[in-house]
Amino acid sequence: MAKIKLLLCCCLLPVLAPAVQARRVVSLMPSYTEIIFALDAGSELVGVTNFCTWPPAAASVEKAGDYLRPNVEKVYSLKPDVVFTGAWAAASSAKQLAGLGVKVVALPEEKNVRDIFATIRRIAAELGRRPQAEKLERSLKALLPAALPEKPLKVYMEADTGGWTPGADSFLTDAIRLAGGANIFGKEKRGYFQASWEEVLLLDPDAVILLSGSREEFLARPMAGTLAAVRAGRIITGLDRDAFSRPAPRLFSEIARLKGFLYGQK
Repeated sequence: MAKIKLLLCCCLLPVLAPAVQARRVVSLMPSYTEIIFALDAGSELVGVTNFCTWPPAAASVEKAGDYLRPNVEKVYSLKPDVVFTGAWAAASSAKQLAGLGVKVVALPEEKNVRDIFATIRRIAAELGRRPQAEKLERSLKALLPAALPEKPLKVYMEADTGGWTPGADSFLTDAIRLAGGANIFGKEKRGYFQASWEEVLLLDPDAVILLSGSREEFLARPMAGTLAAVRAGRIITGLDRDAFSRPAPRLFSEIARLKGFLYGQK
């Protein structure tokens, strides 16, 4: 009987054994770095990008260039078990690393807020952190507003200087929707583009979100005072630019904050 039990245990071990966790991880996107830390796997990071500024612990991790031009030699020297990169960000670098025998996981771009959960689940699966991913997803969903207004406020977001704004293919448009707004350029089948000031005046938003630039500079633009957003006092500058512009866990708290700014809630 003892021999039979031993045989059964040996047969079941491959099935019951937990997934092997990657111990040396390189993240080539700031959002992935934030997710990895949120999954309690930050100690496994051996390389991140120059733009990985959150959480503060990321500052002590070796830098390997930026997400568009990663330092392939540096990444390879870190001997990673897995490298996370954006499928759209650095395809040639990913190909070079794969050619050197490095496991590269290229994740698709997040085009709406729901896609962030898919990214979290994919990273967690690679790192053997599925329970942490499920807990994280539940906590993030709980931060989202429970209901949306029947008539959302029209919103213009300036993500960067020069009139750069999100279109339909950006998760930022979905984030605005979840906060109770409607992006005035939300039907543009693009990710980010430069909108003309004349278009902004014509569409007359009820609220303006400035992730870059100052309120004073905005109000100094020609005819800015005619906008409904200006008359209502809805020129929003209080969002954390990095937190709101990265498809990562901090975005969810910023969505709740944006709803408060749009509807005067504390």
